[in-house]
Amino acid sequence: MEKVGIENNGLTIKLTDFEGPIDLLLHLIKKSEMDIFDLPIAEITTQYLDFIRTQQAMQLDVASEYLVMAATLLQIKSYDLLPNDPVETDFEDDEYTDPREELMLQLLTYKQFQVVSETLREREQSDQQSFPRLPMMAPEDVDQEIGLAPGLGLVDLQMAFTHLLAKKRQQQPISRRVVTEKYTITDAVSNIHRHLLGQKVGDMIAFTTFFDDVYEREPLVMTFLALLEMAKAEKISLHQMDYEHEIFVEIEDLD
Repeated sequence: MEKVGIENNGLTIKLTDFEGPIDLLLHLIKKSEMDIFDLPIAEITTQYLDFIRTQQAMQLDVASEYLVMAATLLQIKSYDLLPNDPVETDFEDDEYTDPREELMLQLLTYKQFQVVSETLREREQSDQQSFPRLPMMAPEDVDQEIGLAPGLGLVDLQMAFTHLLAKKRQQQPISRRVVTEKYTITDAVSNIHRHLLGQKVGDMIAFTTFFDDVYEREPLVMTFLALLEMAKAEKISLHQMDYEHEIFVEIEDLD
C-alpha cells in the first residue's frame, strides 16, 4: 500500500490506496483486529466516518461509493440503537434483507477474492523464477548419421519403438524374472550379434524380431539404442518402404 499525504490513526494513507469501500473496511477491521462475524458496528462506523472526514478536511474528493457505504454503516448503527422488541405489522416484507448480514457477506466474499488473488500472485512470481528447458532440435542430417535409408526418419523409428513398447506391455508374462544386474548397451549389442548368427551381409531382418524375447523396459530401451549405435557405425542400416510397412534391418558388416 502506498503511504501518502493523509494522517489517520497513526497511518499515512489515502483513499486511492484502496480498491473500494469494502477494501477500506477490511483494512480497518484487520487493523483493529475485529471479528467479521461479530462486528462492533458502532466502532467500525466511527473509524470509517473519521477516515472519510479526514479526506474531506484535506479537500480531497471522496467517491460516491464511499459515501454510500458510510450511509449503510449509519443505517446499521441506527438499527442497533433501536429497541429489540418485535413490532407487529399487518404485512410481512419478504424482500427485506438485513443490512448487517448483507455487509458481512460482502466482506467475506471480498476477503475470499483477496486470498485467491494473493495465491495467484505468488504462483505467478514462482513461475517467473522457473526457466523451462528449450526443446532440443536434432541436426538436420541426423538420419544420415545413424544409417537411416531415404524415406525413413528418426521420428518414424521412435514411433515404431513406442508402438512396440505398448505391445510388449500387453504381452508381458505374469511371471517375470527379476533382473538384478544392470543391462547395458554392450549387453544389447552382444545379444544382437547372437541374433544375427547364420545371417550374411545384405540379409534383411524385421526390426521387431530383435525384441521378441525381451519384456523388461530397460533391456527394451538398451536394445533400441544398440541398434541405433550399430547403424551409426555402419554395421547395419534401417529401411522402410512407407509408413504403413514394417521397418527392416539390413546387415552391412558382420565383423
